[in-house]
Amino acid sequence: MRGPSSPRGWLCWAAYVLEAQGRPFSPRYDGIPGGDPRMRDSRETALSVKRILEKVTNGNGAEKLLVDYYVREASWWSFTEPEQAIIRKTTRCFAKGLREAGFLPPRGADEL
Repeated sequence: MRGPSSPRGWLCWAAYVLEAQGRPFSPRYDGIPGGDPRMRDSRETALSVKRILEKVTNGNGAEKLLVDYYVREASWWSFTEPEQAIIRKTTRCFAKGLREAGFLPPRGADEL
C-alpha cells in the first residue's frame, strides 16, 4: 500500500481509519464498499502511526495540539506563539519517527 507522503497525511489517514473501523457495524455514508476487515492491515497500520505520535509526544499534550491543527483543521492563528513552536517541533519529531519506521522516505531521497 502506498500511503500519504507527509506527517499530516499520515495523521489524518490514521484518524480516519481508526474512526471508520472503530465501529465496523455502524452505517457508513462515504461510499466506500465494505470489506472483510480481517483481510487488510489498515487498522494495524493506523495504530502504528498513532503509537509513533504517542511515543514522540510522551504524553505532554502536544498530541492534542497536532490533532487539533491537522485533523480538526484549527486555524494556525488560533494557537499561541508557544503552542505554534510546540506544533513545529512535534511535527519534525513525528516526521523523523515516521521515516525511521519506514512510512516516509529518507530525508533528501528523490522519489520517482
